[in-house]
Amino acid sequence: MTHFYLAAAALVVVALALLLRPWWRSGRRIVSADFLPALNAAIHRDRLAELERDHNNGTLSDAGLAEAREELQRQLLDDTAAAEVAAVDAVSRRSGIAIAIVLPLLAVALYAVIGTPSAVLPQAAQAQRVAADMEQLTANLARKLEQNPENPEGWVMLARAYKSLGRLEDAERAYARVGPDLEKSAELLAEVAELQVQKSNGFDARSRELVQKALRLEPDNMLALFLGGGEAFAAGRYAAATEYWGRLLPRLEPGSEDAQMVESSIAMARERSEAGKKASAGGDALPDTAIPRDDAHRGVAKPGTEKGADKTAAKTSGKSVGGRVELAAALKGKAGPDDVVFIFARAVDGPRMPLAALRARAADLPLDFVLDDSHAVMPGSNLSSAQQVRIEVRVSKSGQAAPGKGDLTGKSTTVKPGASGLRIVVDQTEP
Repeated sequence: MTHFYLAAAALVVVALALLLRPWWRSGRRIVSADFLPALNAAIHRDRLAELERDHNNGTLSDAGLAEAREELQRQLLDDTAAAEVAAVDAVSRRSGIAIAIVLPLLAVALYAVIGTPSAVLPQAAQAQRVAADMEQLTANLARKLEQNPENPEGWVMLARAYKSLGRLEDAERAYARVGPDLEKSAELLAEVAELQVQKSNGFDARSRELVQKALRLEPDNMLALFLGGGEAFAAGRYAAATEYWGRLLPRLEPGSEDAQMVESSIAMARERSEAGKKASAGGDALPDTAIPRDDAHRGVAKPGTEKGADKTAAKTSGKSVGGRVELAAALKGKAGPDDVVFIFARAVDGPRMPLAALRARAADLPLDFVLDDSHAVMPGSNLSSAQQVRIEVRVSKSGQAAPGKGDLTGKSTTVKPGASGLRIVVDQTEP
């Protein structure tokens, strides 16, 4: 943006320099324009008096005096004309000043009318304008589809628009109105699965079913392969995750950001798989959760514990967030000892999908926790990459991460990765 302003200013200066060149050359005459006529008259009077003295002294004849007077008159007329030119130059100077002022103003006005002012707005203002335009276009599309609902392509377009705006409930309703075409398209099934993952804070039975449907229709669908790998990774089936992402990788542009993310995810899955083999851990998933059994209590420590491993888990680093979760006294009677406690880290400016998550039991409350990249729900979406996060806690009656009636919730203020000593009180009840 600064470069644009400098370039525009330079162009205006060059244009003014070219237009005002005539006024530069006439500058000397402009200075003397006011007193030049009086000066010329005084000089001519002196010369005429000198001629009269020479005639009286006898050094100049009558004919010579007459000829000299005629010459002086011609010179006086010429000087008067020069004075008028200087006066005209003075007026022209005012015209030059006017041009120097008006030209930049006209340039700005013309750009505002036929240019693209939004292209040089600050990023925040530009983003707000784009979001407002997107909202307006989406509202217009929704009105047209209500008038003509037999339009599967239109409902798909509307669902994607709602999804990009973060209006997940509206997006889900729009996908539902696509009709039979939805079940015939692997891409649409994968999109709905991704939406369900965002809504449920992880993979649940419905999203897993949709991913598998998409893969049966189109085994090489890129989004379905990505989600299939993510579901397998979240369930602790690291070999399956490696297989899904391994099929996806050749379909991506080598060296691209997406390819690098998938390569990193494959490496992480292989590392987890090897670690699980060495520890002789099964790595199977708990029902309807996005957190594998071997991760269920990693990063959680009872306050005052003497276990060295738990003490280590409770320490934070510049890439993690840690603190303590407590249950409000007024809600202690509403939480059963076996209710599942989910602790999520979400990006403040980003999708609803948690960046990191862990689980515990209500009987463990109060408890200390640490969330870091090892608790990532989806590889490639890490806590350390976020600018600001918020920690949310849910005591789930159903045992699932998706919100449910009667769940108990609490959340932290906005913090940056590296924050520690947070105190999160579970003090709200889902209606």
